[in-house]
Amino acid sequence: MDSPSEPTGIVDGNPRSLPDLNVDAWGQLTSAPTQKKHPFKTCFLATVAPDGQPDARTVVLRQADEAARRLWFHSDVRAGKIAHLQANPKATLLFWDDEAQVQLRCHVQTTIHTDDPIANEQWANVWEGSRKMYLSEFTPGSVQPGPYPGFPEPLGQNLPTRAESEAGRPNFAVVECRVMAMEYLRLSRAGQTRARFNYENGRFEWLAP
Repeated sequence: MDSPSEPTGIVDGNPRSLPDLNVDAWGQLTSAPTQKKHPFKTCFLATVAPDGQPDARTVVLRQADEAARRLWFHSDVRAGKIAHLQANPKATLLFWDDEAQVQLRCHVQTTIHTDDPIANEQWANVWEGSRKMYLSEFTPGSVQPGPYPGFPEPLGQNLPTRAESEAGRPNFAVVECRVMAMEYLRLSRAGQTRARFNYENGRFEWLAP
């Protein structure tokens, strides 16, 4: 139970302590992968390329584990973000809920899984519509003579069979993100609320917005 003297912020008219906000944030993250329209279902992944240039793109949150402080997303192993993370495994995941006006910035250390039980288990749960994209003959981002749909063109609007989709398994990677710290920001006309949760040293702090 929170101490009566512990500082609290007001969110939707309710007092929230730093531990409360941390629990709220992880509650949203863990529920997002199972809800198609959840605002945290997708997020921005920011990396640094080997040449020092920053880069960002949208990824889909596939799984979240509050106790382990882990987030997971999938990628084509040939994609540029994988090369970035192999060179520098630190990255940032940025989540935004437009309705609640809440932003989460997760500073993470990544591990790439391609040929291990974690990758095998998650691949087994990927449906054919998503597996279709791993059947691409070309490296993501490679120059093409014309528009390319991202999968063998003869498939068109059809889905591959389960057996056919297995050809995409060598291109599949799971990126595990260990959340080292998370920043919470809620915008409100009545006043902003900003906090940082550092899981490496266990320090939770209020921040100026």
